[in-house]
Amino acid sequence: MAYWTIINGVTTGPMSFEELTRVAGFGPDTPVWREGLPDWTTAGRLPDTAHLFNLHGSTPYGTPYYGRSDDQGSYQPAYAPGGPSPAPQPVGNMPPTYLAWAIISTLCCCLPTGVVAIIYASKVSPLWMRGDYAGAMAASEKAGWWVIISFVLGFIWAPFSMLWSLLTM
Repeated sequence: MAYWTIINGVTTGPMSFEELTRVAGFGPDTPVWREGLPDWTTAGRLPDTAHLFNLHGSTPYGTPYYGRSDDQGSYQPAYAPGGPSPAPQPVGNMPPTYLAWAIISTLCCCLPTGVVAIIYASKVSPLWMRGDYAGAMAASEKAGWWVIISFVLGFIWAPFSMLWSLLTM
């Protein structure tokens, strides 16, 4: 039977039971999923692995693993139901968002192109967190280009703006 787990935000699998039990950081609170389960659960609640942690009488086996509760006491699933995410794991760090540069270029240089830069810059992080790494890289690249375009247009327009203000005095 194949198992998947999430340790330090990284989904790994498929792996055998022996491989699962040898994963660094594997414990009773580790999220685990296998075929036949409707949702993620913790290793301490999964009948296959609960005996490893000596939790037989203290935990309701098979109960889905749920994340934090809100103030009203309702629980939200911590992981997507239906098994592991098909998204590939990231190769490196998240690409730069250029959000600070986009804001500066909007305020100081060129408003229309700066707004476009802000829009692309704000897409990078959510795309990366969703696992759309190619989309995050593309949004980062577009944000960078729009920041450059904003600064160039701002520097081209600045002398004309100063000249116009001197002539209209």
